[in-house]
Order: sequence, then structure tokens, then C-alpha cells
Amino acid sequence: MTALAAAISELPVQLGEIFYYIVLPILLLAGVGFLLQRRLGLDMPTLTRLNFYYVMPGMVYSAIVTSRVTPDEVQRVVVFSLSMIVCLGLVTLVVALVRRVPRNHWNALLMTVMFYNSGNYGLPLQKFAFRAEGRGNDAFGLQVFVMLTQNIVNFTVGIWLAATGQNKVPWKKSLLHIVKFPPIYALTAGLLTIQIRRWLGDAAPDLARGLTPFWDAIEYLRSAFIAVALCTLGAKLALVRRESHSYPVKLSVVLRLLIAPCIGLALTYLLGLTGFAAQVVLISTCTPTAINVMLLCLEFDNHPDYAARAVFYSTLISPITVTLVIFLAKGRFLPHLAMN
Repeated sequence: MTALAAAISELPVQLGEIFYYIVLPILLLAGVGFLLQRRLGLDMPTLTRLNFYYVMPGMVYSAIVTSRVTPDEVQRVVVFSLSMIVCLGLVTLVVALVRRVPRNHWNALLMTVMFYNSGNYGLPLQKFAFRAEGRGNDAFGLQVFVMLTQNIVNFTVGIWLAATGQNKVPWKKSLLHIVKFPPIYALTAGLLTIQIRRWLGDAAPDLARGLTPFWDAIEYLRSAFIAVALCTLGAKLALVRRESHSYPVKLSVVLRLLIAPCIGLALTYLLGLTGFAAQVVLISTCTPTAINVMLLCLEFDNHPDYAARAVFYSTLISPITVTLVIFLAKGRFLPHLAMN
């Protein structure tokens, strides 16, 4: 009983440290982007393209090449991410039926729950969450595969959901989005580099020294990613109209921030994920609705204001739930989450 009382008394301090050292840096950088957009009116297409086509590919390539994660961990993370999307979709449909959400809101509701901000928010979050253990880069590397899985499904199933109601399904547009997604090519290049390094064996260090300027340039891109990504996130949030509060938006936020981590925890048991990989994927499930959801709903005129409010409010509330999920993932309460 004494040990339990001591643990409870330490809880506020532990939560405060998680918020201060992990979540607050994210809020500060996103806040700068929010203020810059309000004060200066940033050119959002340019900022988005800078992030998407310049900084992110370098970050993905560097994360793949330098990460110490195993192929087995990567496979489990991808399977987890796909399973998470399916489970979230099924749970959301059941809730929509039970709560009698209007049928014309279903697809937008599904998108705001199934697709979460695994890039601009999730990648910095993992980096900060595991830096104290010296595994920030490894967590970053695993989160890259969460982000890639999320984006591939978002640019296929997500586009189909957003476009429902049109005369034909825009499969060509879906494929075009995937073909134009630069991180896919960065991932391919990273995996190819790892294979070449294995083929070269002892000669690999000599080749690496000769390519030092190129490695340095890529590392500079990786270093810039967190600041640029969070500035972009904050700037986009500054443009969201949030004058109305509809019931389904509250439902979306609850499903995204509270129910999703519970499903994620259950999946870690079902898929046999343990230790470091289990911690990373559990933390990945607590991020807010992806900005891409808002953009797709806007492009296909599928309740864009609703999607925008879901993005804004889930991001606004997420620091609370993110802090709690990190505490749960890295605590001593669940044996299978203990660090390897």
C-alpha cells in the first residue's frame, strides 16, 4: 500500500515532466508557425512544398539509413498500422450507427478518426519522447513507417472516401498522389543504400568517407525537418475556421484521442508487440487528426468545415492525451511495454 501511495504521489510530477520535456517543445514550435501565419500571412503552398518535396525526403532517407531497428520490428509496425486503420474504421462505423450520426457525415467522420497526424506531429513527438533513453533516432525511424503506411492508405482509401458521391471513383487521382509522394522514393533509396552497404562489406566505410559532403547535406535536411514540419502545422491551424461546434466533431475528437489509444493498446497484445516497438506504436496512436484529411475533404467538397474543426480541436486537446499515453507507454504498469 505504501508503494502504491508513493506512486500516486509521484504521478503529477511525472506527468508534468512528460509535458514539459516532450510535449511543450512541440507546442512552442507549432505556436511560432501559428503566430507567423497570423502576423505575416505565410505563403502556405510554398511552405507545404518545401516541407513535402525538400525536407521530408531527406529526413526519411536519413532515418532509414541510420536507424538501428530490425526488419522484424518494421514488419510488425506496418502490420500494426494497417490493423489500426481497419479497427478504427470498424469502431467508427459502429459508433456512427449507435449514435445516429447523419449518413452524409459518415465518410468525413471515418477519415477524421482513421487518419492521424503521423508526420508533422508524430515524428517530432517520437524523437522527443525517447531522447532521454538515447533511442530518439530509432523511434523516429519506426515512426517513418507508420507515416508511410498512413499516407499510402490515406491517398487511396482516403481519396475514395472523400470523393464518395461523385459519378466515378478517382482511382487515377489516387495513383497520381502515391506516385507524386516523395518519401516513397526516399524510402526506396534508403533501403537500396542499406543493401549496397551489405554488398560492399569492408569497402563500405571508404565509400562513405568519399560521400561525406552528400551525407552532411542530408543530415542538415533531417535536422531542419522538425522545425519546418511543426511551423507548417501551426501555420495551417491558423487558417482553420472554427466558429461552429457540431456534435459529430466532438465524437470525432473522442474517438481519435481517447478510443484510438485503447485500440492500439489492445493491438499490441494481439500482435505480440513488446518493449520498445510496442511503446512507439502505442504513442503513435494518440496524435490528432491528419491535416491531409482536411485538404482531401476540401478538394472533394465533403464537409470541409467539419474536417477542419476536427483537425483543429483534436490538435488543441491532444497535449493532454499525448502526455497521458506517453506516461502509460513508458510506465511500469504494463509488463509487455517494458523497454527491451
